[in-house]
Amino acid sequence: MHKLQLIDISKAFGSQIVLKDLSLEIFPDELFIILGSSGCGKSTLLLGILGLQQFDSGQVVIDGINVTTLRPGERNIGYVPQNYALFPNHTVFDNIAFGLRLRKVSKNIIQTKVRQLIDDFGLQGLEYRFPFQLSGGQMQRVALARALIVEPSLLLLDEPVSALDIETRQKIKAELKELQKKFHITMVYITHDHQETLELADRLGILNNGTIEQFGSPDEVFYKPKTLFVARFLNTENMLKGKIIHKFGNKATIQTNDIVLKTYTSLELSEGDHVTMCIRPGAIHLSTHHMQPGKNVFIGTIESIHPIGRDLEIKVLVTPKEVLKIRISRIVAKELKLTHGMSVTLSIDEAFVHLIPVM
Repeated sequence: MHKLQLIDISKAFGSQIVLKDLSLEIFPDELFIILGSSGCGKSTLLLGILGLQQFDSGQVVIDGINVTTLRPGERNIGYVPQNYALFPNHTVFDNIAFGLRLRKVSKNIIQTKVRQLIDDFGLQGLEYRFPFQLSGGQMQRVALARALIVEPSLLLLDEPVSALDIETRQKIKAELKELQKKFHITMVYITHDHQETLELADRLGILNNGTIEQFGSPDEVFYKPKTLFVARFLNTENMLKGKIIHKFGNKATIQTNDIVLKTYTSLELSEGDHVTMCIRPGAIHLSTHHMQPGKNVFIGTIESIHPIGRDLEIKVLVTPKEVLKIRISRIVAKELKLTHGMSVTLSIDEAFVHLIPVM
């Protein structure tokens, strides 16, 4: 069980500031995902933790020990790069054994540990193959086994499934979660993929402008973004600008054009303050039964129906200026016999209207 702390980390390349006073605490045994767009500094952060690249300032602390000035081999960190970086002229067995041989571990112990990991990762029969003879999923498993054989304090993963096909990607992601539980290892995983993050992360941090814009559990970050950047980056489909027209305790009423919505909020807001309302499509209930407009209930007209994976995205015009997006399963849509131009009723639970103050 190992803990990682990053304290006031900064890094620049010439005049380009990549990381700026970034601080973060990653708990023992958790899979922490750093989510961000390409070029935002995710790999720079990972390489700095590993020690392959020096930060300009700040500290990397593992289990209370400052490792900032230690060489990579002295930090006891496992690393799986995006391209796996397997040694092309080494067999699967020799690739996995590499870290132990570097540490001059005895042959008997190497044999035992490599065989155990070959069994754990389902690589039986592949011991004497070379990387060019392996599939993408097999190479990924070899890279993970090579990183884990030295029993690292941390495991760093750089977009580990991005090069795999969809089916193999799902298998590897499931195996990663099992791996985390089995080895009780702290993982730092970087990606730009929202779905991966939702499926895997115990907690996540969104990297923007060189710092962590927001961190927390997937539910906290995806459903309660603290800033407009986070909401937009996470593709919050329904973002409505409005104004607080009534506030009592933690209850707020917001007006946006001809829509009035009620919600709960712990934010320090006052009547007259401007806010952005964020509503996930799955939080909006659609019905073909007509109800009287009222508390978070609206009558609208279906403007479009589009397939989104296994679901359908329904756009409903609720006022001349406002369209709300709803996501429902194809089966439900078929049962409701939804068509373009149909009049429907939308209702939104107060708990799922999230507010972001407009500064």
